Amino acid sequence: MTNLNIYRFMLLNKAKEQQVLSFYNEEEDLLETMNDFCGYIHKNIRDYIDNQGKYRTFTLSDRQKKDSDKRIISGHFDSAYTGEKGKVKDSKTNRTKYDFTEKDLISKDFFYLIHVPKNSKFGFLIVQKKENHGVKSIFENAFNNFMRLKGVSNYILEIRQAPPRYFIKNYLEFGKLKEFRLIDNNLTLGREERVFKLNKNLSEGQNLKKTLIDLFSTMSESKDKITFLNKGEYDEIAFVLGINGSTKTFYVKNHEKIRSNVDVSNLVEYEEGEPTFESLIKISLEIIRLAS
Repeated sequence: MTNLNIYRFMLLNKAKEQQVLSFYNEEEDLLETMNDFCGYIHKNIRDYIDNQGKYRTFTLSDRQKKDSDKRIISGHFDSAYTGEKGKVKDSKTNRTKYDFTEKDLISKDFFYLIHVPKNSKFGFLIVQKKENHGVKSIFENAFNNFMRLKGVSNYILEIRQAPPRYFIKNYLEFGKLKEFRLIDNNLTLGREERVFKLNKNLSEGQNLKKTLIDLFSTMSESKDKITFLNKGEYDEIAFVLGINGSTKTFYVKNHEKIRSNVDVSNLVEYEEGEPTFESLIKISLEIIRLAS
C-alpha cells in the first residue's frame, strides 16, 4: 500500500503574521531557502532522541531535485531509529543472514515533495507514509534551527495537516458512521471520553451522521460548548467514518486534527514493487491542485 501524508506550511514573523513565501524578509524566496536547507541536512545528519527514548537520525538519502518552473523540490528522506532487535533472513532458505540489536539503526528511505507557490502564504509538503518514521516535527524543528544558523531568527516555519477537500468530501458524503466520542476537558478530572459504537441499524447511523456533519460544518474553531442531542454539552466531539474498510476520524471543532494520509496505491506506477519517483511527483502535484 502506498500512502502519502499532505501537510500545509506557512512562515510566521514574531507577530505571528503570515509571510508571502516567494518574497519573505523583503526579498528572499522560500523555494531557494528550502533548497539550501535540503542541501544542508543532506550533508549534516540531524540526530535526536524521540519521546520513547529512541535515538533517531534524519537526513536525505540523495541530493534533492529542484524544478524552478514548477517550484518544487523532491527526493527521498532517510529516517532511522534504534531500539529494536531481530534477524534478517534469506527469503528462500529462511536462514539468518545477520542479527541486529537495539543499538543498530533501522533505516528507511521514502519520497518527499516540497511546493512553494509564487505569491502565496501557504506551501505544501507531501511525504510518503512509513510506519514508525514520522517527519512533520523533525522537519519543522530542523528547518527552524537551520534558519537560526543562517542568522534569521525572526521567522518560524509552522506545518499543519492538510487533507485535500475532495478527500474530506468523499468521506463525509459516502462514509458510514462507525462510532462517535463525546469529549470533556475537565480541570479536575482531566480528559474524559464517552465512546458510542454504532450497531448495524443503518437509519440510526445515517441520522446521527447528519447531525454530526451539521456540527462539523458550523462549529469549526468555536470556543463554545457543543450541545449534542439530549446527551449534554461537550468540549469536542470526534466521529469515525468508514469507506471500503478504510476509516477516518473527524473532529467537530478542531479540523486540523484530521489526519491527512491518502491512499494512492491505485494511482501510481510501480517498478519491482515500489512506486516510481515520476508517478509520485505526478500524483503529488495533482493532490496539491485539489488541496489548494
